[in-house]
Amino acid sequence: MNKTQQKQPEKILRKAHYKSAFLRPTGVVARCGKSVYISPDFHKKLSRIVFLLGEGEITLTDYLHSVLKHHFEEFGDEIKIIYVDKQKPIL
Repeated sequence: MNKTQQKQPEKILRKAHYKSAFLRPTGVVARCGKSVYISPDFHKKLSRIVFLLGEGEITLTDYLHSVLKHHFEEFGDEIKIIYVDKQKPIL
């Protein structure tokens, strides 16, 4: 089995993981949140991802909630460390 054939199952698993992590409804209602401004370029990309990949089952709010949830889970420890470093006295 060559390297290309070995990577196929890994790509399939990564695709399935992405879909289950980001392309599903979250139950978060946009009107209960706060407005956030993003660049027009990011809005266009995000809207296309939600429309094409979400297949009408998720909203932009669902997608952003999932992305941010993943970010905080992935980098929560680093965020806490940076926060603690910022709390140290100057003198």
